[in-house]
Amino acid sequence: MNKKITILLSAILLSFTVISCREVTEPAADPVVFEPTPAAKEMVMAGAAPEVEVVIVGDPASGSEWFLNEGCNACHSTGAEKIVGPGFAGIYERAATRGYSSPDDYIEASIRYPGEYIVEGYSNLMPASWEEAEKQEIADIIAYLKTLQ
Repeated sequence: MNKKITILLSAILLSFTVISCREVTEPAADPVVFEPTPAAKEMVMAGAAPEVEVVIVGDPASGSEWFLNEGCNACHSTGAEKIVGPGFAGIYERAATRGYSSPDDYIEASIRYPGEYIVEGYSNLMPASWEEAEKQEIADIIAYLKTLQ
């Protein structure tokens, strides 16, 4: 009987071996095609940080210092009198009439690009060395010019 059990166990073991070693092939899956859809603006903006507008506030004292250090006073008075260029008394109010979006934009353009708008009766003698001036420097000089009445 030992021999019968051994043969039976061998047959069972052989069956398990054949079954477990059998290669099972499955049909290949269709390739995945990525087709993104545009995201709705609300979905994109939902997780975005809010935009922050940076406003540069000018300092009239720094603007006055810049006016002197850069030599603006050699050609422009802080009063109404003409030296080489126009006097700056009331410049901010006059700047509002120059056809720019704001007096600040006119003054900035006049500093950065002095040949863009020439006041009648004057020549473009202003140096073009402030085109690369920092935004803070421009804000400071504008703040200073606002104080000149």
